[in-house]
Amino acid sequence: MPASIAPTGQSAERQALGFEDSLSQAALSTALVSVFRGKFCDAILPNRKAVAFKKEQVIYDVGDTARTFFFLQRGFVKVGTITSDGHELIYDVRKAGDVVGELCASELQRLDRAVALEPAEAIPVPFEEVMEAVRERPDLLTRLVDVFCRALSEAYAQVNTLAVDDTAHRLAKVLLKLAAKIGQHSGSEVEIATYLTQEEIAQMVAVRRERISTALNFFRRKRLIQYTNHGHLVLNVSALESYVS
Repeated sequence: MPASIAPTGQSAERQALGFEDSLSQAALSTALVSVFRGKFCDAILPNRKAVAFKKEQVIYDVGDTARTFFFLQRGFVKVGTITSDGHELIYDVRKAGDVVGELCASELQRLDRAVALEPAEAIPVPFEEVMEAVRERPDLLTRLVDVFCRALSEAYAQVNTLAVDDTAHRLAKVLLKLAAKIGQHSGSEVEIATYLTQEEIAQMVAVRRERISTALNFFRRKRLIQYTNHGHLVLNVSALESYVS
């Protein structure tokens, strides 16, 4: 697994530029997911077979040229990239009902990668067939333009977060994002419904694993988080929101 990110000395500026490029892709990817849901899925997925993926199996990788969308039917998948200096970044976790691989709509060669966090199933659909369905829906084309504009704005906001926020605040924001996307509510708490290692969380926050370990222990002492017997994170969302406000 690639080493966690910890820019030092002359590499800091180069890595900052890499973060900005990667975060631009991340924001675009997250924004595009919302387009390929609902009635669109209902129109394109019937009579197609799902493909099974094992835990930690790569669904597609950086540099791949096959332009295929994968509509998740079961399990959780992490989406990220490898920076130019070989570090891994994770910028999203997807669940059943989401799509991965959507960035092939804007790039001939993949800049991102997707890996199954647990056994998963997804329906592959070629890019040409996805675009044919979009062309039949002019309202979706209008929405795509809006998505690209909002994605650019979000990318710069994330770059500012990297530049300004300390590790604990960046971690809190990542945990809140996970809670909103894949969390399961249980009273006043939210459980992250898949196991994430400290290394994977570090790759989401873009810091060393050791710093994430310290921040997680701080949150545990403050009772902002706890763990289930299976190692899943359980979040006190209201307390985390108060912490970042």
